[in-house]
Amino acid sequence: MKTSEEETAHHQKKFKNITSEEKTITGRYFDHRTFYKCSLKGSVFEDCNFENCVFEECDLSLIKLKETAFSNTQINGSKAIGIVWHAASNPLSVNFKNSRISYSSFYGKNLKKMQMIDCIADEADFTNCNLIQSNFAGTDLRNAIFINTDMSQANFVNATNYSINLQNNKTKKAKFSLPQALSFLHSLDIILVDQEL
Repeated sequence: MKTSEEETAHHQKKFKNITSEEKTITGRYFDHRTFYKCSLKGSVFEDCNFENCVFEECDLSLIKLKETAFSNTQINGSKAIGIVWHAASNPLSVNFKNSRISYSSFYGKNLKKMQMIDCIADEADFTNCNLIQSNFAGTDLRNAIFINTDMSQANFVNATNYSINLQNNKTKKAKFSLPQALSFLHSLDIILVDQEL
């Protein structure tokens, strides 16, 4: 007979092609678990823990998080659209690569050293976040919100479409590339004149 721990804990296993949409999943602990081509769209995760997990080519769009933690979790080549990440338990340690995380909110989260590489993060909300030493290389940040955000030493090289106001964000020693970095001029309330030589 299985103990309650064996029924709720999943160690070093792989889920493949699992569809579990609009479900409520409660009290599960996933350790070193790989989710491959799974659809968990719209599901509710309550009192769950994901530790050292990887999501590959999954659909996590609109999942809801209640007292759920992510530690050293990787989301690669996946859809993670419209997730309210600020509802996740602290600390939140999740990295993204080649994924779409549009319309997601990270409001107020400590995301120091987070990796968000080659993603689409349009209209994502990073208000009041700690993004120190985070990496946004190659990510499309169209209409993403940065207000009172600390992005000191962050890497935005080859990131595109961002609009960052230098007056209400911290950007000390952050890295940006041209021509996108010219967008900073919009927040400086200055007038540029095209002078012919």
